[in-house]
Amino acid sequence: MRVLHVIPSISPLRGGPSRAVIDMVAALRLQGVDATILTTNDHGPSLHPDLVTGRWQWHQGVPVLAFARWSPPVAALREFAVSPGLSLWLARHLKQYDLLHVHALFSFPSTSAMVQARWAGVPYILRSIGQLSPWSLAQSRGRKRLLLHLIERGNLQRAAALHFTSAAERDEAAALGLTSPNLVLPLGVHGPDSPAQPTGSSNTSAPVRFLFLSRLHPKKQLENLLEALALLQRHRPEANWELAIAGDGEPRYVAGLQEETRTLGIDVRCHWLGFVEGEAKWRALQAADWYVLPSAAENFGIAAVEALATGTPVILSREVAVAADVARTGAGLVSASDPEALALTLARALQRPSLAMRASAINLATMDFSWSSIALQLRDAYRQVLTSSAGR
Repeated sequence: MRVLHVIPSISPLRGGPSRAVIDMVAALRLQGVDATILTTNDHGPSLHPDLVTGRWQWHQGVPVLAFARWSPPVAALREFAVSPGLSLWLARHLKQYDLLHVHALFSFPSTSAMVQARWAGVPYILRSIGQLSPWSLAQSRGRKRLLLHLIERGNLQRAAALHFTSAAERDEAAALGLTSPNLVLPLGVHGPDSPAQPTGSSNTSAPVRFLFLSRLHPKKQLENLLEALALLQRHRPEANWELAIAGDGEPRYVAGLQEETRTLGIDVRCHWLGFVEGEAKWRALQAADWYVLPSAAENFGIAAVEALATGTPVILSREVAVAADVARTGAGLVSASDPEALALTLARALQRPSLAMRASAINLATMDFSWSSIALQLRDAYRQVLTSSAGR
């Protein structure tokens, strides 16, 4: 079975959905699926330094073919990331594949791939990476409504299946009235090289360590967390805590966040780690008492599950899809995302997580979000799609 995965970017700067494709393809290949990735050399504001263009290469253990991207000079269209070379390659080679797995909407590589798959008669699955949520559709609303009207609704309706990573993501998309079959299957995570063991802090005089590790973007609502911590400082001045902020984003936006910490009077307690990956990421997660993500919309929450895999409980807004699993298993705390409610939750967290909560965190990550198990289910879904398509 030859399956081509198409995504606009595999840059770690683009966040969890881009990173997950590499792990997904690697796990599928271990299950005997000939899975590969077609993408662009996008790297956020620049070009990916590790990707050559126009030829296959092994990248982080999987076959990747990348083409150059060109961003229109109009701000509203900049993320559309036109890639003529990618589109031309698809026209020449798409029929060599049994199935297409497309990741993302409203972007030239994804949109072009689905249109060409329809022309070529190749079935495709679409993972919308949360872009059908009300919050996401409200961003650049005019452009997205136009694209839905002109082309994306047709792409959605003719998909062999829509891949949602949580029931919550599927339910949010229901308002669009789509009739395509759907598949609810979470993403997986690879934990640290050393298996996590639930341990408590032996130094109760040390500050409680909160960690925000994510792409720095307004959707993540880091501003709410900063305001909540300012409220906590005002009402509990004796409390000993610190916040580590790991991630990167648009420079002007990041500078604004840093200025806000100074305005709120919490800058001395906030430590900016910048973008972290690999062992540095796992060390940051393991060093934290709590991972905090008060996002406005999150169709899954990969970094949150990575925190669970290290035995670090999480504090999540209800809009993070895995929050329901966290609440069900007692692997952390779930809070409304407004600063006042979040401040009350953070005050509870000053007690530090219990050993039982840390054990629940590890168990949830291990039992529900193992790539080996998820890849088996995805392989079976591919077979079902191909069987259904052959019968049409």
